[in-house]
Amino acid sequence: MKTETLPIINFSRLAAIVVGTAGFIAILITSLPASASSKIVGHRAFYELKLGDRDQNSFVTSVNGRSAFSIERDCGGWRSVEDYMIQFLGDDGQSDNLLSHFESWESDSGNMYSFDILEESTMDGRREFGGFVELDGDFTGRAFFSMEPDVPLVLPNETLLPIRHVHKLLESAEAGQKILGATLFTGNEPDTALMKTNTVFGGWREEPSDGLGALADEGYYQINIAYFQPSAKTAEPRYEIQFAMQRNGLVREYEINYGDFSIRAKLTSAETVSAPTCSCRRLVLIADQLTWVPVIRTLRTLPDPPPAWQHRPLPR
Repeated sequence: MKTETLPIINFSRLAAIVVGTAGFIAILITSLPASASSKIVGHRAFYELKLGDRDQNSFVTSVNGRSAFSIERDCGGWRSVEDYMIQFLGDDGQSDNLLSHFESWESDSGNMYSFDILEESTMDGRREFGGFVELDGDFTGRAFFSMEPDVPLVLPNETLLPIRHVHKLLESAEAGQKILGATLFTGNEPDTALMKTNTVFGGWREEPSDGLGALADEGYYQINIAYFQPSAKTAEPRYEIQFAMQRNGLVREYEINYGDFSIRAKLTSAETVSAPTCSCRRLVLIADQLTWVPVIRTLRTLPDPPPAWQHRPLPR
């Protein structure tokens, strides 16, 4: 049985989903308008994963796993980390165990982004790669990938990065908006990194949270996002994510729908996180401009940079 690579909810991957997003740090996002009351809070959240809906012809018969997502301030931007441990059981009796680690950093201005991915599967083995994005004032730009360093991906006007996308979601939800279309860079392989999204807002639900301490909220926004590949010739989304997001960015639950089956995630615990010491940064030369970006790779040695990049590590 072969499972498709999971989209990361930066809810970002999720993150931010989110994408997801010490003591308790309530940070008013500088890119939100002054009238917005939403505050993304640095936090770490843990989820239990189970099989959701399943078509009778789906090859997946069981899903069990856990995920952890964290978002925190770092180096003039937001750092997010997402980890998955999932076991899939197929209708042929075979199982596939997937371990996934995703780490990213995004600038406050929403025009710089770096990411790092490590995945291991009993079916597909190990793969690891990363990338970097720089956007201009109109949010056009280029994305570079470690597996194809000489072939940048051109990003169109008003491309959103994951955390900026979360800002847009919260801003739109608070304004009572019903639908939001966007072009989103998700941080993935070149052929699936850029997605068209269509978001439907289900409104605010009054339902106080229990046991979340400083992360508690009086309710949540119900949000559904459909992801489409720009080159797709079908009206069907590649996948959909439905989630309940509080005003502080904490996701209480989410469901990823792949069409013939879905994975449901339920929040088991959450905690606030302290602002970390700014990580070592490097000097990057892109398009004849020098730019500082954080070094976020923690699980492996960096690959050789693409020719367009020239790096010089800096002391802390």
